[in-house]
Amino acid sequence: MIQLLASLGVVAPAAADHGGPLRDAPMSPMAAAVVFAGLALLVGAVGFVVIRVLTKRR
Repeated sequence: MIQLLASLGVVAPAAADHGGPLRDAPMSPMAAAVVFAGLALLVGAVGFVVIRVLTKRR
């Protein structure tokens, strides 16, 4: 488990990395993963709140 966490800190270009406009992406892959994980968590939380409000007993 500790080796897995330590390996997350090292980000290198993929062997199949393509050149062109995608070569200089605006964010690193790790930053993009963190942003999209946060967005997924936010969507899940909003969905949970909506379901709780709609199914609330009166």
